[in-house]
Order: sequence, then structure tokens, then C-alpha cells
Amino acid sequence: MTVGTETAERTDDLRWSGPGARRSRVRILDFFRFLKHLFVPPKGHRVVPTRSGVVLIIVSLGVGAAAYNTASNILFITLSLLLSCLILSGILSWFNFMGNRWRLTFEPPFRVGLDATVILEFCNQKRLLPTYGIWCELSSMLSGARERLVLVDRLDPGQVSSLEWEFRPQLRGMDLLRVKSIGSQFPFGFLVKSIPGEVVREVRIWPSRIDYVMSLDVPAAAFFQGETVKRPGWGSEFVNLRKYQPGDPFRQVHWKASARMRHLMVRQTVADNDTGFVLQLDTPEARWNRSDQFELLCSLAASLAEDLFRENKLVATIINGEEKLRAHRLIDLERFLDQLATLEPVARLASGTEDRSRNVITFEPTSPHGVHAIVSGQIIATA
Repeated sequence: MTVGTETAERTDDLRWSGPGARRSRVRILDFFRFLKHLFVPPKGHRVVPTRSGVVLIIVSLGVGAAAYNTASNILFITLSLLLSCLILSGILSWFNFMGNRWRLTFEPPFRVGLDATVILEFCNQKRLLPTYGIWCELSSMLSGARERLVLVDRLDPGQVSSLEWEFRPQLRGMDLLRVKSIGSQFPFGFLVKSIPGEVVREVRIWPSRIDYVMSLDVPAAAFFQGETVKRPGWGSEFVNLRKYQPGDPFRQVHWKASARMRHLMVRQTVADNDTGFVLQLDTPEARWNRSDQFELLCSLAASLAEDLFRENKLVATIINGEEKLRAHRLIDLERFLDQLATLEPVARLASGTEDRSRNVITFEPTSPHGVHAIVSGQIIATA
């Protein structure tokens, strides 16, 4: 946990939640709202006595009964002191929550089996009073993970504290990170006051990276399995024109041909034809009906795509016959991994254009639980 003195005014207020995020510019309205919430708590606000609070209530009932039976002024004074402790606990706990706001921040990507840091920024916007003894309940909907972050030190007015959660995803997919509740036992520990966190952030969990067995040299295979062209040429020499596809660099756009054809045309070079792989991932339900094998498929496709991209051998990706996506930049690879995060078996494949190059990587299940990556009928990787 780290505490800073920077104010939260320079951050985006739309992303903050909590009582401090709903402050009005007219201070009298905040005062009337405070009085209303003292008698009619907002939805989700709870006040529950602790064990010591239950003991205090029982003792108060006993002292009260004895005071009425004996008409003893000392017992009535004792009863008033005990009840004032309970009432004062409720009022001070509400003051402790006033002016606080919080939000979740993180740096994607999230990946199965790898730790990711989720930061809860907690800001005290009160002008005079500090904030004490706050704890925050965080949870993950997909993996069911829970974490309680505790604000140990006091938070002075205008300060921001960053509470870190080392979150390790366990399942691939769309996950919801949620601040479930904010609570405190301040000031005397007799009552636990909690309010809803009201923060939900959606994240994509990429498949885990796995080890696989390569049975063919990738760079050699890419050159050997390249598509043969009739026109001579080498390297970056111009060969043909083709339609623009998402991910193509704009420096390869042929503007004169694009104006003549009335849609973007891209220069195709010999290097585009002779080297690199197109990763084609088809997931029909009839073939991928085992959940563990399907997860292994996603992990193998992700690991293979990353390795090919690192060696500059990944040309494009195709998922279930949809539009072919070029993979020239890191953002293109991340877009493919985002697609893998939410990939599920499909009943029918989209009627996309079939790739004509021969260096297309496809995937096949193998018994009992493995997956093969295949190029032109030859197995190049096994997981």
C-alpha cells in the first residue's frame, strides 16, 4: 500500500464511485442529504453490531431493566452513557465515510496463470476530517477470487491511497472485477458499517501460455511452404495489387489504383507470398466438444501466434471463416488474443473467403486430449 499527497481532481471524475463522487456544488444540499441518510440509509448501507457491540447491547438492556426497577439515578446515568456509545458510533462511522471515493485501475493484459496488479485508488475529499480503518472487499466473478484490502494508516484530507491486489486469473474469458463493499469498524469497534462498492470493471482474460513440441523448423517451413508466384521477383519487389485488409500498413496503399477502383488497393510483394504463416482457427462444435481440449487449443493457438509474431513469421489470422486480419503490429496480435479470450465452439462457420496460400496453419484434435498444429498435411506442433 502506498499513500500519496496528490489530489484526485486531475483524474477523470466519471470513473470514481462513492459518497465523494456524488458531491454537489451547493454545500447546503450535501448537508440535507447527510441528515436524510442518518434517518433513512441509502439502499445497500448496513450497520451490524460486532461481538463487543452485542455485549454492549445486552449490558444496556440489563442496566435499563435494573434502572427502571430500582429507580436509581446512577443506573440511569450508566444507561445513558452506554446508549450514547452506540449512537455516537453510528454518527462517527457515517462521518468517516463522507467525502470518500474510489476506483479500480489496472494495466492489461490479463492472462491465465500470471499475476496481474489491480489497484484500488481511495481518495479522501473531506476538508477537515481524516479517514480511518477502511477495508475494501474485491472479487472476481469468473474465477471466484476474493480479496480484502485494508487501509492501515489514516488518510488525511486531500490524500489518495493506492491499495494493490495481486490477482491471478484462473479461467479464460470475460471477467468482471468488482468492488463489492467498503466497510469499517471505526470508531469504537461496536458497529460494522458497510456500503456498496458500486465499481465493476470488465476485463479480458487471455489463454495461458503453454509449452508445445515443434516438429518442424518454423523459418524453414515458412519459406518452403510459401505460395509459388508466376512472376519473377524477390524480397520487397512489387508483384500484384490486392484489396486492403484491416491491419495493412498505409504506406503499402497504391493510391492511384485505389482512386481508379474506388476502394483501397494494396501493393503485394514477393515477401508477402513467400514467407510467413496464416493462422486459421476453426472451432466447430462437432470437432471441439471437449472443454479441456478446447482450452488447450486456445492456449496452443495463442502461444504459437506469439512465437511466430516474435520471429516476424505471422502474416495474418482467421477465426471461424471470418474476415482475415493482418498481423503486422503488436496491436494486431493483441486483437487476436482478445478474440481468443472469448472464443467458443460454433455451430456453423462463417462463409469467409478461403486463403489461397499453402502456408496456412490449422488445428486438429488428437486422442486422448492433445492438439496438433498442421501445415499442408504436416504436423508442425503438438500440445
